[in-house]
Amino acid sequence: MARPLPFEWILPTELMPVTSSLTNRIFVACTLLAMLSLGFAFYFVNARATSEAEAELRRGLSEAGILVDQNRVGLTDTFTRLARLVADLPKLKAAVETGDPPTVQPLADEYLSQMKGDVLLLTGRRGELLGRSGEGADELTVPAALKDPKSIDEISTFMPHSRGVLQVVSVPILIDRDPEPDVLGRLTVGFFLDDKFAEQIKRLTASEIAFGAGDRILASTLPDESRDVLAPVIGAHDIATVRIGDEDFLALARPLDANTPGSPVALVLRSRTERLRFLNTIRTGLEGALVLTLLLATIVSYAVARTVTRPLSAITHAMRDVAATGDLTRKVSLQSGPWDDEDARLLATTFNTLTESVARFQVEAAQRERLSSLGRLSTVIAHEIRNPLMIIKATLSTLRRSDLTPEERSEAVHDIAEETTRLNRIVTEVLDFAKPIAFEYAESNLNDICLSSAAAAWAGEFDSQVALDLDPSVPRIVTDAERLRAALINILTNARHAVGAARMDDTHASVIVRTRSNGNGHVIVSIKDRGIGISSEDMAHIFDPYFTTRRAGTGLGLPISKNIIEGMGGTLAVASELGVGTEIRIDLPITPPRVPSGVEEVPA
Repeated sequence: MARPLPFEWILPTELMPVTSSLTNRIFVACTLLAMLSLGFAFYFVNARATSEAEAELRRGLSEAGILVDQNRVGLTDTFTRLARLVADLPKLKAAVETGDPPTVQPLADEYLSQMKGDVLLLTGRRGELLGRSGEGADELTVPAALKDPKSIDEISTFMPHSRGVLQVVSVPILIDRDPEPDVLGRLTVGFFLDDKFAEQIKRLTASEIAFGAGDRILASTLPDESRDVLAPVIGAHDIATVRIGDEDFLALARPLDANTPGSPVALVLRSRTERLRFLNTIRTGLEGALVLTLLLATIVSYAVARTVTRPLSAITHAMRDVAATGDLTRKVSLQSGPWDDEDARLLATTFNTLTESVARFQVEAAQRERLSSLGRLSTVIAHEIRNPLMIIKATLSTLRRSDLTPEERSEAVHDIAEETTRLNRIVTEVLDFAKPIAFEYAESNLNDICLSSAAAAWAGEFDSQVALDLDPSVPRIVTDAERLRAALINILTNARHAVGAARMDDTHASVIVRTRSNGNGHVIVSIKDRGIGISSEDMAHIFDPYFTTRRAGTGLGLPISKNIIEGMGGTLAVASELGVGTEIRIDLPITPPRVPSGVEEVPA
């Protein structure tokens, strides 16, 4: 029995270059990628354009149908109003009351001309015809609904006619008497929904219009030979497709009287063929671009593959030596040739300089970070310290005056003390942010801490600006009261500034401080203000050191408060909407957890 050959010998030799050569793999991959990308783009553009065109065509058809209804309803309303006015004329009432057709007929001709209708009928007390006017009026019979001698209803109905669909409006001719009006007869005026009216609607809606009743098309803007094709669409309940000549149309049937089954309908049609004709041009252009691009992609991908793979082999060899020996001083050398890839040479150069640059970059990065931190801190401290120093300097100049009164001396000393306190606060904030926090835990009343914090933030004058919703059932907590008070003062001071920037002038509280127990070993402190709010861009940086949007701020208040809250095992969350306000929610454990790393604990 012959021994089986190894797999590499079973594989046909003509297929081996395709699978083993990097050049061929790049070439095949680029060509396939181009084919798939362009094919998908062609399919997507074609499908999306067709779908959007169809959807737009249907939307336009529905909107045109609404315009047809609105135009007809408006015309109906106009004729109804005119009919009421004419039926109320004493001259007409006197003529109809005679019951004499020769007396009534001239008025029928006169009022039809004035109302600009197509047909006008005047009937008497018993429904008998007294006057008839208008072209095509001889074909019109008085409907049974209009012959009721006692009816005082206003009636609107539709009737098939050789000219199209005739819409008639009928109103009673009354004499007001007690206990009920005396009905002298009825005035009926009609207007045709014919070819002329359809052309008017076509210009308004940019759609083909037809009117039909039963199984016949009575008027249309399309050629007469299309009426038999349109007749089956009269009873359609949805948008239908109909072919007229060499064009496909979308047709929408809208009943003229939705409350009457079998009433005449208005057909609104738009050419689907014309609408989608531009897609054929797009498809032809896309197909030509697809073929040309595939040809170019094939040529370019093969050329690129050849220029890339040859220099890469030299780079790979050198990198393999570096990986095996760990000697980062090894260099990659390439022989320059006319067809060598520039990117490959750049890759070799970059690799050679990479190891030399690592140490230098590390040193420079550390130096830049130190200088950047020092610069930011120096800028903030310099800005904050300059103003108090200038005030102290000016106050000292005042103290040197010989004519200084006791009141002026007292005020100057007070200014110096105040600015000294401000300087001390700035230094304290910087130190608090830079050094580990030392906590002195003791059992405290959370509501008392919130109350004193609000009083300190508003200097004791917060009656009309701050609402305290402090739950008396909140349990006592083990915390560092002074640290927590400092954090709350920072947050409340920010809220005061936000409310002041919003210029609140109503009588409602601008800041609400609320305490609650969540029943799960934690207490909640919520501080909600109706200030200017925080933008989404600034929200990402509110806990960054030295970040502030207030000119006089240090940018350390919120970071310090967050460090204090988290140092005591709590969390601080901020929700804000620009122009509406901000809510800060502090979640604190009733008993603090084990002191975390980097935090000092001082026993009470």
